[in-house]
Amino acid sequence: MKFGLMIEYKTRNIGDDIQAYATKRFLPRIDYYIDRNHLDEFVPDKEEYIATIINGWFLQYTLNWPISPFVKPLPISMHFTNKDWFWDTTDRAYHLQGYGLEYLKSIEPIGCRDSHTQKLLESKGIKTEYTGCMTLTINKFNNIEKQDYICAVDVSEEVVNQIKKTTDMEVKVITHTVAEDYYKLSWEERMKNVEDLLKIYQGARAVVSYRLHCALPCLALGTKVILLNEDYRNDRFGDYTVYMESCSEQDFISGTVKFDYRNLPDRNDGWKKIKDNLISRCEDFVRKMEKDEEKYNGVSIEDYEEYCIKKSNWLKDATIESYDRFKKEKEKGDNSAKYIQEIQNEYKKNIEEKEREIVKHIDNENYYHKEFDECVRKMEYYRDKIPEKEGEILKYKELSDYYHKEFDECVKKMEKYKEELEQIKSSKWWKMRETIKGK
Repeated sequence: MKFGLMIEYKTRNIGDDIQAYATKRFLPRIDYYIDRNHLDEFVPDKEEYIATIINGWFLQYTLNWPISPFVKPLPISMHFTNKDWFWDTTDRAYHLQGYGLEYLKSIEPIGCRDSHTQKLLESKGIKTEYTGCMTLTINKFNNIEKQDYICAVDVSEEVVNQIKKTTDMEVKVITHTVAEDYYKLSWEERMKNVEDLLKIYQGARAVVSYRLHCALPCLALGTKVILLNEDYRNDRFGDYTVYMESCSEQDFISGTVKFDYRNLPDRNDGWKKIKDNLISRCEDFVRKMEKDEEKYNGVSIEDYEEYCIKKSNWLKDATIESYDRFKKEKEKGDNSAKYIQEIQNEYKKNIEEKEREIVKHIDNENYYHKEFDECVRKMEYYRDKIPEKEGEILKYKELSDYYHKEFDECVKKMEKYKEELEQIKSSKWWKMRETIKGK
């Protein structure tokens, strides 16, 4: 039995090579390298099956589905999405319909990398099993000691600055993006680059990243991870947040969530059971392929020809269906043009009424502005008169106080004179005067 290693030949993401690195250790040898994005085009040198572990995201190019009949696959750790990048951005994943769906059913059960994929495939009537990600099976390297540095992998400058603000450890800024001509390197060089990168991760105190194929290998290597996750990535990441620290990028940058990088807590280690199951499934597949090799030699070029014809007809039907749907949507749009115009006219009428109301309010506002200005003018006039009036009031107050004082003095004198008069009237000489006056 020949064995093939599935790779992404012209990758721009070393995470794809990390997935291939995780898979290759289960193969007794590599007879063929099979490009993941061109699985339908694969034809071996001889008419025979090539046993291949199939894992990863399917597919960037959905027109390259299903897989060549020369590939005998172990479908494991697979991720599918409803979205079809080629046809449109709606839930029209053609590789999960028609001939593409028939192929998946022919190789079931499908090992799913995440519960999102499992739920999606089961909704299509496909038998599944949850297997998790192949990168969890990566083995630790010997003689790698933990050192005082943190890896910041494909994160923003703000995240890097926040790490530097909250630790005295070195921060290694790393990217998984590789050069456009990276594919020109030999496979041996690419695998050495993967190992060098994984050793850096294993030696780190902690790793901060949003990359799934950075975070999960770090789990396998015994390095604590902080996964920067957002809701829109939960279809791929959601299952794994229980195994590592996780928060949004904004919460990380703002310091809403704080981390002690030297003492990140231990989390759920349920991923180890996933790892053990993956290892068992891959080893069983390889043993079966080698043991029953004669059983899998019945494929021929005629099978590939039949495959091409079926696929061609399937894609034609999909294209026609897509075009018919486009026509119906266009007709619906044409028929709705009149209705839209009516709505626009109604809006225009409402707008005109509102404009008249606004003009009326503006007139009222102008009137009240004028009244207000007059009030302000009068206030300023009276405010200017206040000092003058205050002077007059003070003058009158002073006169009033003076006359009050004079009046009180007169009253006192009158009382005194009255008392003196009474004394005179009661004296002997006054009585004598009155007697003489009477005679």
